[in-house]
Amino acid sequence: MSNKAKQKICKCVNIAVLSFLVVCTFFPFYFMIISSFKNNAQIAANPFLLSSPFRFENYVSAFGKIIGYMKNSLIITGCTVIGIVIVGSISAYVFAKFEFPFKNAIYMFILAFMMIPIILTLIPLFVLVNQLKLIGSYFAVILPDIATGQITYIIILRSFIEGIPHELFESARIDGAKHRQIFTHIAFPLTKATIFSLALMAFLNSWNDFLWPLLTLSANDSMKTITLGLYSFRDIQQIQYGPMFAGFVLASLPLIILFSTNMKYFISGITSGAVKA
Repeated sequence: MSNKAKQKICKCVNIAVLSFLVVCTFFPFYFMIISSFKNNAQIAANPFLLSSPFRFENYVSAFGKIIGYMKNSLIITGCTVIGIVIVGSISAYVFAKFEFPFKNAIYMFILAFMMIPIILTLIPLFVLVNQLKLIGSYFAVILPDIATGQITYIIILRSFIEGIPHELFESARIDGAKHRQIFTHIAFPLTKATIFSLALMAFLNSWNDFLWPLLTLSANDSMKTITLGLYSFRDIQQIQYGPMFAGFVLASLPLIILFSTNMKYFISGITSGAVKA
């Protein structure tokens, strides 16, 4: 067998394997969407294809039940992302450009937190939040999310700020710029693609968080996030799967819109340090 024939076979195998993986990846989304337009009888009779009539009332029912939960998630996620961006960006700049006692030791201490499984911190974190009397409020989720989310933010963003030519900072200092001006006019604009990418990841993590809101917000139904709302929605609608899948689709829309409209910035941010000139 010639090398050309072997290359063609390998190419066909690669295409087949990748196609299979793509189908496996998107099939759950396909099943969720088509099931959201059916009732139970239609799902049982024809689970993998659309069938008429389309049950648009499933979305009306689901929207009425989850709109409050989505509002809570938007508030919590928005405040969390803003807090992580502000605190994480300033902290990364301080670690990159300031010199202070035990700087490396503190940074290694922060780095060590990435090696601790989140599940091990739930009990002490819950005790702390409970002692602060934050259980059942937005702050019970927002503050811990900012504290834990900024760790990755600091570690990644510090390396990008350190990669900015030192001469830019020196010339700004010679011109009389303060650290606040240097950060807002040099460091932040040059790393905004990375900051935006990390902000999108923080939004995704906060929006999809389930366990911590379950521990801190589940006692008050009016404070539940979208993940908790969908879980309890399933308990309420044990038989009506159409509205349940419609709720899943509606809960996914903010993430789909956010990533689809900002994908080029996300890719630019995660690949900005991949190639050096």
